[in-house]
Amino acid sequence: MLRNILTIFILFSLLLVTNIASANSTSEDLSFNVTPLNKILQIEKGFMTISTEWSPDGQYLLVTYSKWVPPSTNIVRHYLLDTNSRTFGEIDYGVHGLDTDGILQAKWIPSGDKICFEVSGYGPTGAGNCYIFCNPDGTNLRGVGTNYADLSKILENLGDIGFQRNLKWSPDSSKIVFEWQKPENASTEVYVANRNGTNARELSSATYPQPAWYGSDKIFIVKDEGNVELLSEGGDLIQTFQPENKDEKYCVFSLSPDRKKIIFASGLQGSFDSQTYISNTDGSNLKGNISYYDGDNPEDTNLLTKEYWQPNGSLLLVNQNRNLYIVEGDENNKRLLYEGNASEPQWFPDGKKILFVENKNKLYSIDIDGTNLSFITNFGPTPAHSWYNSDKIDRFSIYSISPSSDFIVFASALNPDTGKFYENETDKILESANDSRYSSIAAPLFIVNCNGSSLTQVTPTTRGRFDMLRRWRPDGKQFTIESYYLYKTDWEDFLVDLNNQNSSSMWTNITVTKMFGSKKSGTFDKVQIDEPDFTNTSQVTENKETSKQSPSFSFLQLFVCIIGIWLLHKAREQ
Repeated sequence: MLRNILTIFILFSLLLVTNIASANSTSEDLSFNVTPLNKILQIEKGFMTISTEWSPDGQYLLVTYSKWVPPSTNIVRHYLLDTNSRTFGEIDYGVHGLDTDGILQAKWIPSGDKICFEVSGYGPTGAGNCYIFCNPDGTNLRGVGTNYADLSKILENLGDIGFQRNLKWSPDSSKIVFEWQKPENASTEVYVANRNGTNARELSSATYPQPAWYGSDKIFIVKDEGNVELLSEGGDLIQTFQPENKDEKYCVFSLSPDRKKIIFASGLQGSFDSQTYISNTDGSNLKGNISYYDGDNPEDTNLLTKEYWQPNGSLLLVNQNRNLYIVEGDENNKRLLYEGNASEPQWFPDGKKILFVENKNKLYSIDIDGTNLSFITNFGPTPAHSWYNSDKIDRFSIYSISPSSDFIVFASALNPDTGKFYENETDKILESANDSRYSSIAAPLFIVNCNGSSLTQVTPTTRGRFDMLRRWRPDGKQFTIESYYLYKTDWEDFLVDLNNQNSSSMWTNITVTKMFGSKKSGTFDKVQIDEPDFTNTSQVTENKETSKQSPSFSFLQLFVCIIGIWLLHKAREQ
């Protein structure tokens, strides 16, 4: 009897262990909170989000709001959110209300200890555009290349400053290079300055120089003669790059992230057609016909939009005539990666795979050697009218990969009545881009694992509403969303916490200065978000996994049962 009890106990223990192991081997369903930013920040009606920018460490979120005041003025505000302590505040630059007109969106500098923004407009002394650096709380402010440390003075004297453009950071974040067209000069000069905007010195000049760092002491620029020059920080010529055909001119270039390769767009005088070349950055192994731009094709208006550098590498992905190619090696050889109807290609952050859209409504991934072509999900193509014909929308991609390469977020047009994705382009469903029936289409956001599992809807299905991902937090735990309604002027942004990270609904309004110092003194305003706008842990049934249990664990459980029956049988025989 005792032996039978012991046998049953062993059998039960083995089954319990296998069940626990099986449960631990299963990935949990995606769950998240979606909270409107204007509810967190208590923004009054009329303000729209212009941009959201995460700090390099992912702790802080910069948000730029703007409100149009007729006939031609904007009120601009910059807010800072600390997503760890759940605090926020408005950055105070010493100007308020209508005096903020001309302030543009705020961004982080690469080191994350300062923020940068531009001021642009027409002041008492004329028109201009100036870069501003300051601490995240608005202190220690300076106009780049100027002696101005007061934002109101910079806004008043834009005409005396001129136009600054195209600012780039050196790889070690110790210096900047930028274009500067001063009021007294017809040409554009290239300037180098310290990381705080001081000690600006002229390097060279050209009509459209487009400076870019090569290391932390050399700079590439485009010259009016159609050459690309590599200069030392002191302005000395190191190397000249020019087309093989003397009748062609280089007009734009791009460096690989590891600075080992460079591509050029080149064209003939009097023609709008262009082709791209690639070479090593030492000038060797120049190869042409990497891609081609037809000057008569409206889709080919912007150069270097078919080429995609491998993150932190030197492989070049090219989308030519809907086929994908890889350019690689010291010889810069071009090979076919995928033949089909591909669009919207993106590198995975680790640079080992590529994601792309096939036939405008299917997401696929493929390894860079051409193997492991994998279908991920279908989606409903959104109206071209909403994505491409709006100045506000054209900077957004249809989908985005998380920094960790774990998730893909994408927008999908669907029929609100059936909840099903449209199989064809919605432009073909409707008669014209101005058809009011566009308001009957919904385009919510979805999230899916990169292997195609756990397809989940993030935002609600609302007629006429189109959602887009703005920015991933660097660790991939959060992202921001922009939502807009067709034929309306209102936009709304949301903060999404994946896996219910920091799901507390309480936020505290404090001065930004206190956010970086002691938070024990002073009076704080607490903001209670009563209900998140949308929380979704359900999955789309079409792609729902049918089993969460690994086959190996099921086999183990069966084996344990057989052993248990055999042990009981042997015990009875004895």
